[in-house]
Amino acid sequence: MYTTLVKLYLKESFSLKRLLGFDLKKSKVKAILIGLAIVYSLVVFIGAIGYMFFDLGKILDQMGQTKILLSFVTIYSLSLSIIIVLFRASGSIFYYKDYDITAPLPIHPRTILWAKMTVLLIVLYASSFVFTLPILFSYFYWNGFSILGFLFYLIGFIFLPLVPVLVMSLISLFIAMITAKFRRSKIINIILMFVIFIGIFMVSFSFNDVETNPLTGQIDLFSGISNAYPPFEWFMNAVHDQHILSLLFLVGSNGILFFLFIYFIHGFVQRTNQRGIRANIKKNGKAIIYQERSIMTALIQKEFKKFFSITLYAVNAGLGPVLLTVLSVASLFYTSQIEGFLGEMIGVGLDVEILIMGLVGFSVAMTYTPAISLSLEGKNFWIIKSLPVKPEIVMFSKILFNLLLIVPIAIVSILLFGFSLRIGIVNQLILIFLVITFGVLISTLDAAINLWVPKFDFINEVEVIKQSAGAMLAIFGAFGLTALNGLLYYFMSSSINLTNSMLIMVLLNGVLAVPIVYYIWKKSAPLFNQMKA
Repeated sequence: MYTTLVKLYLKESFSLKRLLGFDLKKSKVKAILIGLAIVYSLVVFIGAIGYMFFDLGKILDQMGQTKILLSFVTIYSLSLSIIIVLFRASGSIFYYKDYDITAPLPIHPRTILWAKMTVLLIVLYASSFVFTLPILFSYFYWNGFSILGFLFYLIGFIFLPLVPVLVMSLISLFIAMITAKFRRSKIINIILMFVIFIGIFMVSFSFNDVETNPLTGQIDLFSGISNAYPPFEWFMNAVHDQHILSLLFLVGSNGILFFLFIYFIHGFVQRTNQRGIRANIKKNGKAIIYQERSIMTALIQKEFKKFFSITLYAVNAGLGPVLLTVLSVASLFYTSQIEGFLGEMIGVGLDVEILIMGLVGFSVAMTYTPAISLSLEGKNFWIIKSLPVKPEIVMFSKILFNLLLIVPIAIVSILLFGFSLRIGIVNQLILIFLVITFGVLISTLDAAINLWVPKFDFINEVEVIKQSAGAMLAIFGAFGLTALNGLLYYFMSSSINLTNSMLIMVLLNGVLAVPIVYYIWKKSAPLFNQMKA
């Protein structure tokens, strides 16, 4: 029964039809294009990250310290485990939506828990392996490939995240239980998630050496953490020295703790699923006030309510605005450190304005609500279709919501960076125009993607927010446009001054946005008619 459940859950959550939102056999053109996009994104990611770690491996090899690369594997795997489990554990283990279906079946609750935990681990292993693959290649290239070392790596890779998984599962549960007692539970949950992210970021920044590149600046921090946490040290010793006893310690300690966790927690899991999350609802008895608003205003307000009602949605798509806010405010207090880091970048021919635009561009790229907001309508999409509102108005309301979410914060951030780093007024104004046109380009592109590959048939919102073709194409498409702006600046920098280069980028982004806007205006109505929730 365990095997059957695992196959069922995997097919239910990760079949190509569910991931992409359409039948591959009926849409071969879409399948080919999305396949090419996936290959492109993997090549870009592995190539960019791989180059940095390959160069780091060369430096460590000259120092005789290639073992330190394994500390990057441990910390990056741990970080990814924290993110995945923190978002998924509460909804997939403790409060899963199909409990009403599985509870009456003659299946032991522990078997269901094992199956769901197995699927969660498969997601974690697949994500961590792809993310750490460039580090693994660099390590075995510079240290020398060993079959036994690689075998120990695979075994250790399986058992290494087990204890963090059970710890983060409990933390995810406690956050859900505590915040459910408050009326504004969703907002509190979102704030707590961002506090965790910002806390991790600030700790990393405080230990980072701004006089070196980001990877070499993390060596001491990562090595210290790996040596302080015994399972990390056992993993590194097992892989690097083929130390069998270290591998046995890792497998035994993490395996036993994880087994005991599953064995004893299943009763508590069953009780939490029976109870569900009981939110504290307070009635204030105030009279309902009806306010007349324009159609666009009402639709944008609806998008804001949807955004803050789904924690995963707000944390993922809201990371850009929060990141910009934190960094721009921090620039007022850590000006000397930032100038020290930027000084090295300027020394290799990069202007401060371009570095700031790169950061802003990344934040805009990560704010991708139009790529998934239509899909998040789910089975309620028929309500949107039945309203006396033109489909193009619906799509443009989603675009405007995204612009309101990121552009005002980006403008304020540019002004703060401009003040702390003493950027000229003219260049600040051009940067503002650049972020507006780039934001319009990205937002319209995301909306066009969601029109093209909607995904209404989902069980959990995580399928749309993190696993859908729309989310993937939006993020990597935005990164591609960011790189296009960077290449344009690179080729112009030798013959055109910075101000004129930025003005040309403003014009480029505006020109690229025009056909996308036209596509949305013309195709929204016919595509809406074809869509079925």
